[in-house]
Amino acid sequence: MAVMLLFMLPTPEVVAQSKAKSKTSTATKSKSKKGKKGKKDEKPVVQLTELPYNCNDCLYAVELSPDVPYGPAKAPSGGGRVMEIRREKNNPDVFEIEHNTAWFKFKVPYSGKLIVNLTPQDPKDDYDFMVYKYTDQYFQNHLISGKAKPLLANLSMPDSAAKGKVGVSLTGRNKIIPKSSTDPFCATIDVAKDEYYYLVIDKPLNGGGGFTLNVSISVDFFTPTVTFHDPKIRKNVDVDILLIEKNTDNRIVMKNPAFKGGKVSFVPKFDYVMYVKKDGYFSVYKEFNANIFKEDTIMKITMNKVERGSKFEISDVFFEDGETKLMVKESEQALNEYLQMLKNQPEVFFTIKGYVASYGFDVDKDVQTSLGRAESVRQYFKDNGIEENRMCAQGMTKSEVKKAAAEVLNNKGYNFKNVRIEIIITGIEKY
Repeated sequence: MAVMLLFMLPTPEVVAQSKAKSKTSTATKSKSKKGKKGKKDEKPVVQLTELPYNCNDCLYAVELSPDVPYGPAKAPSGGGRVMEIRREKNNPDVFEIEHNTAWFKFKVPYSGKLIVNLTPQDPKDDYDFMVYKYTDQYFQNHLISGKAKPLLANLSMPDSAAKGKVGVSLTGRNKIIPKSSTDPFCATIDVAKDEYYYLVIDKPLNGGGGFTLNVSISVDFFTPTVTFHDPKIRKNVDVDILLIEKNTDNRIVMKNPAFKGGKVSFVPKFDYVMYVKKDGYFSVYKEFNANIFKEDTIMKITMNKVERGSKFEISDVFFEDGETKLMVKESEQALNEYLQMLKNQPEVFFTIKGYVASYGFDVDKDVQTSLGRAESVRQYFKDNGIEENRMCAQGMTKSEVKKAAAEVLNNKGYNFKNVRIEIIITGIEKY
């Protein structure tokens, strides 16, 4: 009686996989003719990441991060300890056998269409691949028994026009491409957020120059232009930027120490956090939803130099109970932008000034209300980590209240400012 060994494949969320340390090997240097001054012009040495020794088996698949290229990696070697794939009558759209395989897995960060690009270092190298959807902890058993069928398979011969590249694209025509074809790209498939997929690569011939693998999800992005503007010099400046996608477990979608501004892609309805810093300037912390770009095609962020006298007007702050108690839930997004900015500038001292809209009926009350608003914000900053000795609260003066009321009564077209709080930099302590 034939006995089948059952391999329990733990769920990707729980399994703690053993990964070999990354090693590097260098491609052979190509020599060229000497230049006029006797120096040799050599091609740059390509560093190849050596794949973990056990990734030939599905159980030890290498974790991929969508949108982050993997490689250039050393070409796979051998079919692993378990022959999980073998072409049979009930499973014809797979590798004949595993020759030199490497398994990868990835979690879909958001719903869209799957895109895969596999680029060989040597255009003459032939790489085949297949894509499976993860089912359950017995996924490897389903592979061995032939019950797991690939959603996508590219077994084609290398196409000289594509320079050896294969993958999955929006322009692909077929989901299963046989060996008799030279079509380099499979048709895409729809994938959903938090689904897991496995991608297995096979190289029928030994050796080769390695490959780079990139998996991404295609959606209809908003692509506004993002710029960082210094109002004093009236020019855009380059910044150190970190952009995080909150809907995908805080996935980093952009990290650039010298971003000069330009087009940035955002997924509709997704929430983002942007951290921006530059020497000599106040840092920027900004939370926003991508749907703001339905109407705005430009995000212009003001970069203010760290200097005494700088002022920051905040309008989206709300109060209750006599107009002095801070409505935290409604106000925290606006306040947190400045909270993070001030935390990142510990050398800065500042005043929080409160404002009210007044008709001049009770000037003393309006003065006290403006001060109470400032005190509420000062307390919020204190409770969230700002040192008390760095800040003080201030309200409007009687003359400021009377002036604002007079402009209304004289019908000079004055509209109450929507500014409820103002932060004024009063000092900078040099360390």
